[in-house]
Amino acid sequence: MSPLETRRFKTAKKIQAAAIELAVRDGLPNVTTEAIARHAGISTRTFFNYYPYKEAALMGPPPDYPPEASDIFVAGKGRLIDDLGLLIEAHLARYLNERELIGAMLALSDKDPKLEALRNSAMLARRAQMRALLHRRMPGSDERVIEILAAAIIAATNAATKDWVSGARENFIAAAHENLSLILTAAEMLDKPA
Repeated sequence: MSPLETRRFKTAKKIQAAAIELAVRDGLPNVTTEAIARHAGISTRTFFNYYPYKEAALMGPPPDYPPEASDIFVAGKGRLIDDLGLLIEAHLARYLNERELIGAMLALSDKDPKLEALRNSAMLARRAQMRALLHRRMPGSDERVIEILAAAIIAATNAATKDWVSGARENFIAAAHENLSLILTAAEMLDKPA
């Protein structure tokens, strides 16, 4: 990330943290964009340079896959599952200090339909990113197989996230690696007799 991108990302995360703190403390319906801006130490105008409304601020910046790790994944020559594990590890490592923040955001989105819709939209966007990475890694592959694999990868990482924020798993990255390996286990089940 360039210095400008880094600064913008830090400001976006500061706004997200302020929005979540206020929503947890005061209830989402009682939170305004003005209150979020004030709590984050920025102007309302600056808030709107980052987010169009308060629910978007609660979701934070899009959790895109890191560009360098993505390029390494695409160029990888090892087993797909191993290279995928490295990509997901690089992706999730950025959030290791945000367990409480992510847990609060998930809890809030479970109670608010607009926030839940935004969360689902973010998951679909991540799935589209994963699909694009898989296509770049394996050009010419069957579109249906890529779509199914991308969906399984996102489901595995989302399950790891929920287990980690709930306290069911202490090691976020280990939980993600384990869940990714379950994709292989699930595929093998399809070939076994009942």
